[in-house]
Amino acid sequence: MRAVWNLHLATFLFFLAYGLTVPTLPLYLKAQGLGAAWIGWAVALMPLAGLALRPFGGWASDGWSRKKPSLIGLGLGALSGLFYLGPLAAVLVGRFLQGAAMALFAPSSLAITSDLVPEHVVGRVMGTRNLILGIGVMSGTALGGFLVDYFGFTAVWALVLLVQLVWIPVFYLGVPETLDTPSANPWWANFGAVLRDRGILAPTLANTGFAAVFATLQTFYPLVLDEAGYRAAWVGAFLAFYSLVSVIFRLPAGYLADRFEAGWVALAGFVSAAFGLFLLWALPLPPLAFAAGFFMGAGAGLYLPANIVAVTRAARPELRGSAFSLFTASWDLGGLVGPPVGGAVAAALGLGALFPLMALGACLTVLGFVWVRGGGRFRPA
Repeated sequence: MRAVWNLHLATFLFFLAYGLTVPTLPLYLKAQGLGAAWIGWAVALMPLAGLALRPFGGWASDGWSRKKPSLIGLGLGALSGLFYLGPLAAVLVGRFLQGAAMALFAPSSLAITSDLVPEHVVGRVMGTRNLILGIGVMSGTALGGFLVDYFGFTAVWALVLLVQLVWIPVFYLGVPETLDTPSANPWWANFGAVLRDRGILAPTLANTGFAAVFATLQTFYPLVLDEAGYRAAWVGAFLAFYSLVSVIFRLPAGYLADRFEAGWVALAGFVSAAFGLFLLWALPLPPLAFAAGFFMGAGAGLYLPANIVAVTRAARPELRGSAFSLFTASWDLGGLVGPPVGGAVAAALGLGALFPLMALGACLTVLGFVWVRGGGRFRPA
């Protein structure tokens, strides 16, 4: 299991670097004079790159190597930090590179993990992975706001570079290659096979909807708090609290997904997250907003591991790279749709209009998940 823990630690550092940019990038772009609509498009560069490279990432994990795409992803993630250190144009390139890194690292590292662990413990292992991922994002969001307040944006971008760069040699030496027989199928054949499986399609579509909602929240909630006179540390504290609650729920979610049908665990998470978004609409500012953050975090902590377990069990071993590439593309697609749509709504109607938009999007996502999972009937399994 040493290799699995090496993967867990690489995942922590990779998502720590991502978390550092969550509360800070919108504030940096605003400081550079960008309006809400342009900030939405700038933030969406990361998922745009991810979507463009997901087919290659899935094919590479099944037809070339499980290990090498993860290594390249860590390298591109570190390189993004180097570009963030430059002027605004370079920062936008860095955002694109961070999306490319996600497209390679996420599916291949998930595929390696699923190859290394036995079936009967896959839920708890994936729950642990999501726990560590959440700790990484939580730590990054809290640290990012603190660094901006006391050391400036340069300190954030330098840390994005360093935390990923340092783990590349450890990953290279400590993680085995698990792909014994590369697939000879073209990428579209593998994607077509996993796309036809409702056990993969339903969690992927649901993840897309909630990714769009939470990408909108992460992009524009910092601006809401900034307009209300809150410091950057408050932004980081709220997002870190939401992440902390999510982290607390991820490990038990993995155990529940081992014991019960993963669709029911995911559904409980979706309902909790949707309730939290309605509560945030009613109570948008700290400290009362932290109550909404609890339900949103609890929901994410339940549905994220449950969805990954569902995909792991539904996918054939030789198609795991493509299955996880399709599934993780949901984060990119949601991130690509949410911020630009949110930016357009905020520009036309004001930032306050985003709260009902996010709550409605969550409700429609829950209904869509139940419909697809039930094969055209409203049942989750």
